[in-house]
Amino acid sequence: MKNQDTREPSTNRTLSPKIVNVPLLFFLFIALPGKTHGQTVTSLSALQTAINNAAAGSTITLANGTYTASSDIVITKTGTASQPITIQAQSIGGVTIGGTAGFALNSPAAYIVIKGFRFTHSASQATMASGTNHCRWTRNVFDTPGAGDYLLLNGNDHEVDYNTFQNKEDPGKFIIVRGSGSQIAQRLWIHHNYFFNQPAQSGNGNETIQFGLSGYSLSNSNSIFEHNLFEQCAGENELLSVKASQLTIRYNTIRNCPAQFTLRHGNRSVIYGNYFVNTPGLRIFGDDHIIFSNHYRDCSVAIVIGNGDGEVADGAPLTSHDRPDRVLIVFNTLVNNTTNIQQPGRTSGLGSTYITVANNIIQGGGAAASIAGPYTNPTWSGNIIWNTDGAGAMPSGGYSNVNPLIAPNAAGTYHLQSGSPAIGTAVGSYPNVTADMDGQPRSSSLDKGADEVSSSPVTAQILSPSMVGQNGSVSTTLQNVALNKTVTASGSDTNLPTGAVDGDNTTRWSAQPMPQWLEVDLGGLYNISKTEVIAYQDRVYQFNIESKTTSAGSYTQIVNRSNNTTPATIAAPVTDTFSPVAARYVRITVASATDYTGTWASLLEFRIFGISASAGQNAEDLRITSKAPITDAENISIEESDSMLEAYPNPVSKEIKIKYVVKKDGHVKLFLSDTILSKSVSLVDEDKKAGIYYVVADLSSLPAGIHTLKLMRGRDTTVLKLLKK
Repeated sequence: MKNQDTREPSTNRTLSPKIVNVPLLFFLFIALPGKTHGQTVTSLSALQTAINNAAAGSTITLANGTYTASSDIVITKTGTASQPITIQAQSIGGVTIGGTAGFALNSPAAYIVIKGFRFTHSASQATMASGTNHCRWTRNVFDTPGAGDYLLLNGNDHEVDYNTFQNKEDPGKFIIVRGSGSQIAQRLWIHHNYFFNQPAQSGNGNETIQFGLSGYSLSNSNSIFEHNLFEQCAGENELLSVKASQLTIRYNTIRNCPAQFTLRHGNRSVIYGNYFVNTPGLRIFGDDHIIFSNHYRDCSVAIVIGNGDGEVADGAPLTSHDRPDRVLIVFNTLVNNTTNIQQPGRTSGLGSTYITVANNIIQGGGAAASIAGPYTNPTWSGNIIWNTDGAGAMPSGGYSNVNPLIAPNAAGTYHLQSGSPAIGTAVGSYPNVTADMDGQPRSSSLDKGADEVSSSPVTAQILSPSMVGQNGSVSTTLQNVALNKTVTASGSDTNLPTGAVDGDNTTRWSAQPMPQWLEVDLGGLYNISKTEVIAYQDRVYQFNIESKTTSAGSYTQIVNRSNNTTPATIAAPVTDTFSPVAARYVRITVASATDYTGTWASLLEFRIFGISASAGQNAEDLRITSKAPITDAENISIEESDSMLEAYPNPVSKEIKIKYVVKKDGHVKLFLSDTILSKSVSLVDEDKKAGIYYVVADLSSLPAGIHTLKLMRGRDTTVLKLLKK
């Protein structure tokens, strides 16, 4: 008998294999069309002269060769977001700068790109001063001998990406981050760098990376440190030493390093998606950190809850080992670690308070938890332990002893297998747990451990040297841009249209009688080049797919499956590839079926693959809505407004509310610049009466990173940085 549709979806959860797709990360300061000035020089003196004469859009190329610097190469010039000043080697790695001096970026240097060099000069000669902003170091090798630091970062909004830092055999650090006064440098983006070979040093101050000092620890950095690889780095006992607040540290790989990631001073950092292999893992001091979706394997110790010797909130010195309070340690996977979760002893130690350890998977190795010293008001819940040396200090109500059914993939990372008791059984509410170790979203019915079973694209993975550093590859793998986007349909029953774009093969969209259509609003322009269709009960549907760029535009057919004879299964979706097409709205129309006598159109998944279009977006792409000026009833005057331009929340994950002030009647322009994909959108471009205005924007289509709001009123310009999570 032929299958007939029912309105109750199956309750079985299907596991589908994960295919690693690393997202495309673009040059932060890709120049938009405009006037540029190119010049090639053949000496350091000529290079300095060219820098002194540079203007926005200048590109200065140093011819390949080896150069000896005896005085600083000083940069104080300013480019713009659309036309940075680029100082580059003729070819990547083709220029070596040795000697006793290097690049010194001094205030007011801004929008400077330093690209493609090999630095072998003395240590502590690559510096950035307070007051610099929006500068980038990319595709360089730092191998600078002698005591001192390889790169000093100061100022705000800088990017350090795809560099190799290697062979630090003398005292000092690869990267040192500072600030001004008590404020740490803000909104830095450090990603895809390779840190290699730092033998052990004696004494303090030899961390691989030192992000701040105790005096900066209570200031918020709002920086992102992601997709970096550490191998064979010892230095001292601290690898990445964080001495500031509000950092995001994610998707880094730490392999074969004797030193430890340490939250030494500061509060409210978010640590997720990191891979720790044969290393002392993570040590935690300070308050309100969130530690989730990390993967620990073969570590001497995985997670160390610091035993504090002071409480900064009660007046203890900032140099104290601040007692950890209200820290979440949730949804992590720990495999074969000698010590799993530990709070070590300390003479007269204050211990920790209100630590939550929940929904972790701990398999093999020592006792699940070892706690010494005060441990006040802890929460233990929903953990799975298996083949450990007992539960240790973990109370019986905080875990179940059951095989989690996890297995390693080819890269050695452990993922959930079909039938795992961890699937969909997490306890408690953790709204800040938004992604797993593969970069896949976590939304509802969460799985325990670092892995979330999902058919969403994998956007993170354990790293190898070929993925990072000066010659690291940048993947252009397509993403499913239809995932969780706005969707409408010609009709539906209780199986709603959202069921076809939610990444879940147990939900679906259904409507009858055929033909029926389903339309996805991608939320912005994308260059799409592939579609996948999965039908309910493996049906053979005949369908076509069309696209258009605007809501008022006309559809153009991109896929014609009117004579389709292929079943659309979970294991083998009906897949079509085609030359890239710019599209925002994509519609599938299911017309008929073969080998099925019913009248239902029913799809488990409709996937659309592409990348964001490089052309500029318009206001419709970001679904902008605006509001009228604030009324007198709100009791706020223009003069009392504390800022000309504000946006909140910042950092933002989806919707942001932008406030701007117009002090006198006139023409106003408000732009949002996506500095990662080199796009901009006009939010406001019209005459305005004096007043205080609001704009609400949905930024869900923007990639994570640092973006720019610019308000222009006559000759006055105000700029505000946004951090997209």
